[in-house]
Amino acid sequence: MRIDADWATHVGLVREGNEDNAFCGRTVFVVADGLGGHAAGEVASDLAARRIGELDGQSFADAGDATRALVEAVRAANQLVFSESQENHTRRGMGTTVTVALCWDTELVFAHAGDSRAYVLREGEPLRLLTEDHTRASELLMAGHLNREEADRHPERHVLTRALGLDSDLDVDTPGPLALRPGDRLLLCSDGLAESVPESEVERVVRAGADPGATCRALIGAALNGGAPDNVTVLVVHAAT
Repeated sequence: MRIDADWATHVGLVREGNEDNAFCGRTVFVVADGLGGHAAGEVASDLAARRIGELDGQSFADAGDATRALVEAVRAANQLVFSESQENHTRRGMGTTVTVALCWDTELVFAHAGDSRAYVLREGEPLRLLTEDHTRASELLMAGHLNREEADRHPERHVLTRALGLDSDLDVDTPGPLALRPGDRLLLCSDGLAESVPESEVERVVRAGADPGATCRALIGAALNGGAPDNVTVLVVHAAT
């Protein structure tokens, strides 16, 4: 199965700098969002994306082996960001979210920490969120105190409960694996997209996109039309039919 992928990023309409980064390889796809308002968030997201990207093109025995390697890479990236923040006082307190997909054979395995997201769009099905935001609002959602719409508007929707670089250890979520089907479309994105574009519009744009590059440009355009108060990064993967 041929995999086509592309990505795009934009500083948005409010922020002065872009703290998002991505890695778009042959088998590894990463979106990382440096923590806004923290020191050197752009450094943290770059360190994490490049460290995890070192897995690109590697072979694995099975999906379980691929998942273990991915988790180890994310934890290594966490340690790298944490150590840098401790050793360089100008970068003290920096951190980053990470959402990663790794393609093994015809399966995708995932690793995730923070509030960047992974979605899949499959023919005949609605857009499906694969990751759980690690925020205080999401905790209230999972506990049944909020519905999705309320969580997306909650004042603590940006208060992270998990991210790389905040501690020497990290609990990594591993949603999936997902068996790829021809025609599947995967979207990884920073929270700047969700902040600006309703999921119904995200679904429409992803479904209409002729190729990953066109889809990325259309999603960035939709975010800018929606006000883009934060940096916006999107990475789109197509499983060719």
